[in-house]
Amino acid sequence: MASSSSSDREFDVFLSFRGTDTRNTFTGHLNTALKSKGIRTFIDDKELRRGEDISSTLFTTIEKSRCSIVVLSEAYATSKWCLEELVKILECKRTIKQRVVPIFYHVDPSDVRGQGGSFGQAMDAHKKNLKIEEKQLQRWSAALTEVGNLSGWDLGNKSEAQLIQDIVADISKYLNCASSNDAQNLVGVDSCIKELESLLCFESTDVRMIGICGMSGIGKTALARSIYEQFSDKFEGCCFLTNVGNVEREGTDYWKKELLSSVLKDNDIDVTITSIKTRLGSKKVLIVVDNVSHQLTMKTNKRFLSGMDAMYEVQKLQDDKAVELFNHCAFRKDHPAESFKRFSLRFIAYAQGLPLALEVLGSSLYKKDQDYWKSKLDELEKTLDNEIQGVLQKSFDEINDNEKDIFLDIACFFKCSNKDHIMKILESCKMGWKIVTQTSKEPGKRSRLWMQDDICHVLEKNTGTKEVKGIFLNLFGLKEIHFTTEAFARMNRLRLLKVYESNLSDDSDSESTSRKRKCKVRFSDDFEFHSDELRYLYWHEYPLQTLPSHFKPKNLVCLCMPYSQITELWKGSQVCENLKFLDLSNSKFLMETPDFSRITNLEELVLDGCTNLCHLHSSLGRLRKLAFLSVSNCIKLRDFPAIYELVSLQTLDLSGCSNLQKFPDISQHMPCLSKLYLDGTAITEIPASIAYASELVLLDLTNCKELKFLPSSIAKLTLLRILTLSGCSKLGKFQQNSGNLDRLVELKADGSTIRQPPSSRAVLRNHKASASSLPRTSESISFLLSNLNLVRLNLSDCNIKSGKRLSHLGILSSLKSLNLSGNRFIHLPCIFEGLSNLSRLDLHDCRRLQTLPLLPPSVRILNASNCTSLESILPESVFMSFRGCLFGNCLRLMKYPSTMEPHIRSMATHVDQERWRSTYDEVSSLLLHIMISILLKLIYLCFSVSFNLETTTRLTIICNRRTIARLNSRKDAEEFINSFN
Repeated sequence: MASSSSSDREFDVFLSFRGTDTRNTFTGHLNTALKSKGIRTFIDDKELRRGEDISSTLFTTIEKSRCSIVVLSEAYATSKWCLEELVKILECKRTIKQRVVPIFYHVDPSDVRGQGGSFGQAMDAHKKNLKIEEKQLQRWSAALTEVGNLSGWDLGNKSEAQLIQDIVADISKYLNCASSNDAQNLVGVDSCIKELESLLCFESTDVRMIGICGMSGIGKTALARSIYEQFSDKFEGCCFLTNVGNVEREGTDYWKKELLSSVLKDNDIDVTITSIKTRLGSKKVLIVVDNVSHQLTMKTNKRFLSGMDAMYEVQKLQDDKAVELFNHCAFRKDHPAESFKRFSLRFIAYAQGLPLALEVLGSSLYKKDQDYWKSKLDELEKTLDNEIQGVLQKSFDEINDNEKDIFLDIACFFKCSNKDHIMKILESCKMGWKIVTQTSKEPGKRSRLWMQDDICHVLEKNTGTKEVKGIFLNLFGLKEIHFTTEAFARMNRLRLLKVYESNLSDDSDSESTSRKRKCKVRFSDDFEFHSDELRYLYWHEYPLQTLPSHFKPKNLVCLCMPYSQITELWKGSQVCENLKFLDLSNSKFLMETPDFSRITNLEELVLDGCTNLCHLHSSLGRLRKLAFLSVSNCIKLRDFPAIYELVSLQTLDLSGCSNLQKFPDISQHMPCLSKLYLDGTAITEIPASIAYASELVLLDLTNCKELKFLPSSIAKLTLLRILTLSGCSKLGKFQQNSGNLDRLVELKADGSTIRQPPSSRAVLRNHKASASSLPRTSESISFLLSNLNLVRLNLSDCNIKSGKRLSHLGILSSLKSLNLSGNRFIHLPCIFEGLSNLSRLDLHDCRRLQTLPLLPPSVRILNASNCTSLESILPESVFMSFRGCLFGNCLRLMKYPSTMEPHIRSMATHVDQERWRSTYDEVSSLLLHIMISILLKLIYLCFSVSFNLETTTRLTIICNRRTIARLNSRKDAEEFINSFN
């Protein structure tokens, strides 16, 4: 939360009065009554004022008050100090719209504005004082005249107690309205107040404790202050305690006394528990405890947070609110000048919705030129703004050492990584960078190194120390680098090491970038890591064939070496009881995996693309905590170890293992396996023990060209939703009892020779959102059409020779899209009248089709291009939109509804055969595909630009000197593009 108006006021009311007249009587009572209502009131308690000049601090206090109450008593004008206060108060009334409330206490307003009575006598006395200049006297006189003309309060027939009560009620009402207006000026606060109001349950008689949490600078105090000011009048007493984080310094008794004296308006307070219960037990009070530190809640009272009735977390500002706040601070208006817009968006993106950052950055840029804005952006790329850093540093200082380490690791190294993955390794973000770099000028004495120059300096000069806990080295741009044992010798507390090569710059010259030589990495002959503390080791293209001989991975949690030169990770078995993630993907020289028997906590194993991997160690099948295993595209892998105890495995990917001929038996229940990818393997059968994978949701057998049948036990996979059999060219049929796949929503069997799918009606019953590509043979079509809720159906290239086989299509009343392209039927059955929702019909490349039957008026897109035998369209056919109809290369089309003629002509499908020129005959299929692709992209780009610029675009598409389409709107373009999809 952040204000888009003036800075927060420190006081609600400033009391101006003549001390000798009313301090211990009327003004004193008024001050007590105001404070009892939670109104922050300033009263100057100094009885004796030294010197003749009003304090500049007092002027500042007046400026920081919402309103001023001027108690005009008989002796008020005798005080030069009071008169100077009055001048300043009326100045604030004019400049900052401060409310001024005069109280005519036993004086007549006419005497004040005309300087009569006691006010005239006082002014006469001032005129005789030679130290007072004429201009000063004129200011005082004008101020008295002005305040005397203001509407205010006088005793009249009221008692002082009644007058005070009326004044307090009036001030409370004004402040509530002002608070409401201020809340509206706090960007994004309205919705927060409503949510908190519902949590607070003001009408309830129960005690409610609500916590407001969020990062530093997010606006917690501003929100709490808004709640306090807006609702404090609903309570008998209220108190706003600030900076309670200092409780350890002040002591708890101090804060108890502050609380009770504020609520009860009694400075003589007994702070015992009994006294607190007695004094507050029967009152309805609102207490706000601000700036409660992390250490206070966790050390002083661990039950503090758990005792809350609810917690409200203040969120960062949404994009539109962030723009609003920044624009107000930087430009003092809602919209920036066009020339600053690009810079503004970069600053807003930098702030990431943090109100503090938006306010600080925006205010610092006010009335600055573009050169300053650009230099400020360049500065922020390197370091955090000092004011923002100062606020966020407080949060950092309050957390314990372990939390600080985790924060700095994430800030410096892992800010874009998977949360769960990183937390397991460690057990936003320039702030962390700045904290680290401030620790020492010598890089080797810092805890974390990520700047290339700093790391090279440490490695070349051997200046590393035990302070170094993490190194992330990007090799991009380096020609050569040496890793020596000596360089790492003193870095014996190194926990995180990453070596990689990545161009993260905005350099658009990708060709020149690709020409840059890769960095040559050299090692000393005796290279060793001297740290046994390594938790994370990532080395892209690791150049050695094995890890150093004395490498001790006992504390290692994550080992990632993609594209490495490793042939064998290590000799024998290693104790790696903490290792959870192992990635050796695309290590093309790796021939066998290590022994996993002592890596019992492994959770993820990635060996994708290890093209020389021939053998997986048998211990792999006993990794009880393994959840993810991917061995895809290991083309030399011939067998997979028996699955004994993979009870945690969720995903198994063996896709592309083209020499894998057998999937192993499963010896016990696999309660977690949900995804099994065997596509592209050479397996001939699925074992009956697949039933042990009862939680399986996805089974992908795409292009398993040697697979001959599926076992009957597949029926026990009752949770299976996606079954892909595409390209299984030898698969004959399902076993007889494989029909209980009630949850199956997607069956893909295109390109397979399956003759009989499972007999369950559920294959398509749940298939409401999308249709699968169905078997390429027509024998099972009638079975598959048992689903009455089918929306899209693709029967393309199914070698359907007779339209009679499609007779059951008429029952699909929900069907919206039907693809029959590439089939061999001559006639279509008269079943389309029942397809009342059909909007798209694809018949392209049905070269034997002679006649289009009666189609429903709902059809908007009809693609009959390259139906070279098409001769007629029934005259009764009525189309909702002709623009979506394509009849390209329909050379024999002579009969069609007369209403279609102008549209057919516009698409160059004229009935005159001599004028019809087939683009299929003149252009190769590949070239035509490329041309169409380019054409569609140009159309899309053209209309998108037109739409964004709010201009009108019309396109006429001509091919071979013939008009094939006229597109007059974006909608026309979308329909034309969709006809090719």
